Parts: sequence; structure tokens; C-alpha cells
Amino acid sequence: MKTKTGWLWISCAGAPLAVFAQAVTLSPTKLELPATIGPLVFDGSPHHFEDPRLGSAYQYNGDRQSLTVYLYDLGEKAVPDGPDSVQTCEQFEEAKTGVMQARYPGTVLKAEQMVRLSQGDNPLLAREAVFEFKIDGRPAQSYVWITGTSSRFMKMRFSADATLGKQIAETRRAILDAFGQSIARVPPVPVATPAAEPAKKHRMVVYGLDASPEEMSLGIVYLGTLGAVADKFPESMPPCGGPVIPTYQVELATYQSMLAMKLASEGEIAAKLQATEKAGFLEEFVWVDRHQESWGKKAPDGLDLSAYKKWRKKNLKNFKVNDFGRLENNSPRPLAIEAPNAS
Repeated sequence: MKTKTGWLWISCAGAPLAVFAQAVTLSPTKLELPATIGPLVFDGSPHHFEDPRLGSAYQYNGDRQSLTVYLYDLGEKAVPDGPDSVQTCEQFEEAKTGVMQARYPGTVLKAEQMVRLSQGDNPLLAREAVFEFKIDGRPAQSYVWITGTSSRFMKMRFSADATLGKQIAETRRAILDAFGQSIARVPPVPVATPAAEPAKKHRMVVYGLDASPEEMSLGIVYLGTLGAVADKFPESMPPCGGPVIPTYQVELATYQSMLAMKLASEGEIAAKLQATEKAGFLEEFVWVDRHQESWGKKAPDGLDLSAYKKWRKKNLKNFKVNDFGRLENNSPRPLAIEAPNAS
């Protein structure tokens, strides 16, 4: 959902007295938030977007602090509860992009994690992104939180003047507590799950068209090894699932692991790869022959590309390792969970 959120450095002194005595119902759900959350006060007037898929927004204001609550479904019939669905992850990534593209001076994404909306062994969680930037020349902090509840996305954006210091942490905790309590009071939406095998973390798609038996065999070994290696480098995983595009380090580690296992074939491809490793050019081979656009043009330190070029011309003439297939991640990559009772 793409919306523009303004910054409101205003005092709550002028808020209607009735606001302090009422809960805020997030229509059309049974979710409710207090009309006052720490120093923040609901402005008393929900904003309903013309496009019903964008839902509604609820504005809270305080002294150099501002909170906007969004509740929407983007036309989806059943948004899964919690922060771990692909749909909620995609909304989180879009919200992060929206902040980065808002052109506030000095915008920096400082951290992201799963935050606790409740305590205990099985807490309610939400995705959190923390930003710093300047507004009107003043340093500011901003938080984005999102989770799924009541078949909708519930997103909060809290921004504050950085000079408020400790008060920001106190207001943040008050918001998260209110966030969690509102969700806990509403029974979760039951989701029908047909009896089936648990979904696998990765899905391998092996390219079999016109592939030789050796390529098919190596393709299965490569993709299986890539999945195992990528699991050790979660930052290399696509944020919300989808095709895994390995970093240079992950691709190199995948080939090193394959060769350590003696591959699965004694054919020409295996022999060429083993010869490349024996000659000490595996790193250069991966950089040159398995290069991904996302790696950029600057080679890692320590590679001798000119020597590899000469060796390759003599030993790997007309040799090419075709793409064996692709690996798809079926779920968002994990985020660290906030420590219990964190402020």
C-alpha cells in the first residue's frame, strides 16, 4: 500500500476531552486501540481511503511524536495471522522502500527484527524496521511495524524527534503493548489446512530440457547443496521467498562443497571442475563463469583474473557450465526475535 504519511510535531493539548475516554474501534474488525497511547492521542477522525482495498488510517499525535495506524486487506480474502506470511513480508518490504524513497535527508535503515507484542513462550510478534533521518533539519527516529490479524494487515508508523531521547523508547513500548493487547482480545481467524505433507523450505526446479544425464545429476546435487549453504547465510535469501540468487560467497561455497563430496558424476563437467580446483582457480572460475549481475563488477581481493584467463584458454576451451536449474524459497527469510522484556 503506497500512502504518504506526513510528520506532525503538534501538541495534544487541544484534543477533545471525549477522546481520552473512548477506545478506538478499527472498523470493520473488532480490534480496538486505546484513544491515548502513552503521550499520543487519537485525533478523533478515522480516514477511509477511496479504494476499499486500502482500508483506513487512524492518526495519533503528541508533542513532536506521531503515530499512524493502517488497517487494510489489499483485496485479499484472508490475510494470514502473524508476521510470517509471504503477503505480510511483502507489505513490510514495501513499507521499508516507501520510507527510503520519501527523500528525507540522511535516511538510514538502522535495524529490523521481530518485536514482541506480548511476553511468554509463544509471544505475538510483528516485523519492525527502524529508521533515522532528518526533518526540517532536526534528527528523527521512525519505526514501522506490521503483522496480520483479523484477515487484514495491521501496520503502524511511529515517528519522533530524536531529542526526546528516553521518551521514544517508552512510547515505543506503550505502542507495542497496545498493539499486542488489541490483537490478543480478538480470537484468531481459523485457517483451513488440508491434510498434506509439510511444505518444504526450498523447491528445486531442475532444467531437464536437452540436458545430459550428467547435467541432470549435477543439477540435483548443485541445487541441494545451494539450499544447504544458503541456509547458513540467511541474508542471501530473498526477503519474502522466491528464487534464490546466490551471492558470490554462497556460490563459491556451493561449488567447494560439491567438490568436497566428489560431485555425483565422473563425466566431463566433473573432471573440468576438479581440474580447476586443483589448479587453484576455483574462486576465479566462480567469479567469471558463474557471475551474477548482483555481484557487481569489482572482483573480490585476491583473485588473479589475468592468470585464470590464460589458464582457462588452454584448459577450459569451449567449456561452459549451464544453469542447472533454480532454487525457490517457499517462505520469508527469518528475522531475529527481540529479547524477552526488551525495552
